[in-house]
Amino acid sequence: MVARGVDRLSELPDDLLRRVLHFAPLREAASTTALSRRWRAPLWRSSGALNLETGKLRTCYDNPRFFTQRDCFVAAAEAALDATDVPVRRLTLRLDSDLHQRMGDIDTWYRDRAHDKVVSRYTGLVDVALSHGAARRGVEELRIVANPKSDYLYTRDHTGLFTVTLHSLQLETIRVLDLTHCKGLLGTHLALPRLSSLRLSHCSQHLRSLQQAIDAAPALAAIRLETVLIDATDKETKHGTTRHLRCPAATVLVLDSCKWEEESQSYNYETTVPVQAVEIHAPRLRRFRYKGQLRSFSFSAQPPELEQVDLDFSGRGNNGNSKDPERDLATFWRFGRSFTSTRELRLRVNHLEDIAILSEARRAELLPAFRCLERLEVQGVDSTKGKAAAMAILNMLRCCPMLAALRINLTAEKKADSSNKKGAPDTRPPQKEIQIASLAQCHLFQCLQSSLVRVALQFQLEKSNCLGVKLIKFFAENAIVLEEMYIDGGDENLCKHMNPKTEKWNSKRRKSGATSFVVLPLER
Repeated sequence: MVARGVDRLSELPDDLLRRVLHFAPLREAASTTALSRRWRAPLWRSSGALNLETGKLRTCYDNPRFFTQRDCFVAAAEAALDATDVPVRRLTLRLDSDLHQRMGDIDTWYRDRAHDKVVSRYTGLVDVALSHGAARRGVEELRIVANPKSDYLYTRDHTGLFTVTLHSLQLETIRVLDLTHCKGLLGTHLALPRLSSLRLSHCSQHLRSLQQAIDAAPALAAIRLETVLIDATDKETKHGTTRHLRCPAATVLVLDSCKWEEESQSYNYETTVPVQAVEIHAPRLRRFRYKGQLRSFSFSAQPPELEQVDLDFSGRGNNGNSKDPERDLATFWRFGRSFTSTRELRLRVNHLEDIAILSEARRAELLPAFRCLERLEVQGVDSTKGKAAAMAILNMLRCCPMLAALRINLTAEKKADSSNKKGAPDTRPPQKEIQIASLAQCHLFQCLQSSLVRVALQFQLEKSNCLGVKLIKFFAENAIVLEEMYIDGGDENLCKHMNPKTEKWNSKRRKSGATSFVVLPLER
């Protein structure tokens, strides 16, 4: 912004500069007063935001210097809040620590030692900032980020650094609550009338208290749980029983890499086991994203206005060397039945063959009908074992009578995965190679006859008869209303090589009354 001695940044209007300072850490925001005469008026005081950082809370519990550092942060936070000219609407607390992860929960330890004379008169860093007059009745966005020295182990004892209890604070104005590396959440007897967005990242949370927080927020439209350890233990409910999550106002729900666990008694020892089944109640849901292990998830009722679903089962432990692949197959397709009203579906799996239903009887039993689905993206490995990836794709086409746009990404099999499979027993029955063109009546799928106008194929051209090439030919011959085909075979000249074949296919299509189509390069 500074060119040839001209300070263009200082020429910006105050309102725009305040918006920039809205996201700057307090130290950097306050230091702008030294830039030039233009900046001597402390605009950060009227930005409506404070982004406080503790720096590293060094040394261990028994060293008084630890409390000196903490008191300095408390004093600086109070001074910054005192200096604001307008109510603070956006408050970020970034609490850094280099304490060892096994030393426990820092914030809890403060409270447990509150009677000691060495401890500061404040019993919680978060409470200090939120109880200040400039923030107590005006904060709309609250973000608390606890940064440990190293990545925390993703276990029941080591997820979450700071315990957050906000039940004693005035939270009527909070609209956005974002917590990272925290455990606990909110207390009982809570009211969050304006809360519309809740995000928990790398947190530890009991399902019961999470549900209490959701119940206390009648306007909670967006719920994002990312790498959250959810303790679903319920002493009053039998182990293995379906757990429930009610999100009555949610339009957006993200469950990304979460672990669902519950305590179990085994041989007089308490252990933790994965939750087997979860039922979600979200009647207003429009967008749903799930990434993680294949589990028996379901919705108590179909969300009628569902627009977008993103399912990612490509992580480690999904399918592969499963002890019961047939059970996993049924779990996968029954999970899909919860989304038959969606308009867009993105699906990522490890191997496409793992979701292929080979028998007509099983297809009749398991395949759902995505009667509203218009856009579908499928990604997975096309391995050589069984050649069933083609059937998985045909299963999806059969389910989607209104499909208009289809994208298929055939990824390469990793060497590690390939070597692991060589040494593992194949529990699935032997399968013959499946040729797409030989499948009876596949060309009669409704979407091929009336709605599929755009197809995108991404694959690695390793041989002339690979699945990607077969799919090009299949859609060219059977997608009657096809208008555009985008291809990426890892070869820039592939589209040019396809032109003569495209002209031949189009000539035949016109004679049969089908539309002509063009082949274009697919942009990654």
